[in-house]
Amino acid sequence: MSISELPPAIQQSIPRMAISVHAYSPKPQDRVAMINGRMLREGQELAPGLRLEQVTPDGMIFSFGGYHFHRGLQQSGETAEIR
Repeated sequence: MSISELPPAIQQSIPRMAISVHAYSPKPQDRVAMINGRMLREGQELAPGLRLEQVTPDGMIFSFGGYHFHRGLQQSGETAEIR
């Protein structure tokens, strides 16, 4: 599901994320994303309870508050600011 499909209380609880790097690879160990200035690999937490579960070819899958959600990439290549 996308962030907009999450319950409103969960949407409001998700910490802000500024995504500046998205690097997908067929090899899971090579997948990374830079969020809020931190380089993360799959399975690492960005903030308490907010985990980067998977880097996909078109975005990332996160878990938070018992939900999994997909965050796609912006087409412009600019830093993606989401909440």
